Amino acid sequence: MLETYKDLSSFLKKTGFDTINIENLDRAFIHPSYAIENSLSEFQCYERLEFLGDAVLKLVISDILYKKFPNSREGKMTLVRSILVSDDFLFHLAEDLDLKSYIKISKSLEKDGGRNNPSISACVFEAFLGILYENNVSLELISQFLKNMYAKYIDNLDIYLPKFNAKAILQEYTQSLTKDRPIYELISKTGSENDITFKIQVSYNGDILGVGVGKNKKQAEREAAYQACLKLKLTGENVYE
Repeated sequence: MLETYKDLSSFLKKTGFDTINIENLDRAFIHPSYAIENSLSEFQCYERLEFLGDAVLKLVISDILYKKFPNSREGKMTLVRSILVSDDFLFHLAEDLDLKSYIKISKSLEKDGGRNNPSISACVFEAFLGILYENNVSLELISQFLKNMYAKYIDNLDIYLPKFNAKAILQEYTQSLTKDRPIYELISKTGSENDITFKIQVSYNGDILGVGVGKNKKQAEREAAYQACLKLKLTGENVYE
């Protein structure tokens, strides 16, 4: 069978960590379905590394935000960090690296479009950080890598944060008026089991405020909320205080 994933050596060149042994790196890109299909141990997929990488990511992002915004309150930094380490946001970083092209998944998952699942890319991104740490790459080098990856986003939080925090912004607005929350409704769901596209609308007080499309309900709801925020002109918050 012709393999559908790319060789990891090209991925390492993109990241600047091309001195790492590819055999050690391979585990971070193996989806559980591939491990089962190829009779590998459950410890030869990315799940344990994801656990480690998640901790590394949160530490580094906390340090970056703490130093970059010395006048920001703890609550604001916690909110920003939660968005920057979310699966939706990690998917954007993974796309910048074309990471999904290197993931090893089962034939059935491949056929069903699982390679395009944002959550899988996010998990592998964290697993990659885990493998770096496990291979004794210093936190300083990992931090520099993440600073480069996040630079365009952190330097433009006033643009990116409202989009990823749109549901909270919209809910705060509606509850300031009547204490009622906006209502999200599924309009349609298309595609295969592992490659579904959701279309969701958000309404308030009987009026449809926005419609969003995404690869999962959370993404679609967020996009619908963002469209609503644009319509209501609610996206001008100051993220640095």
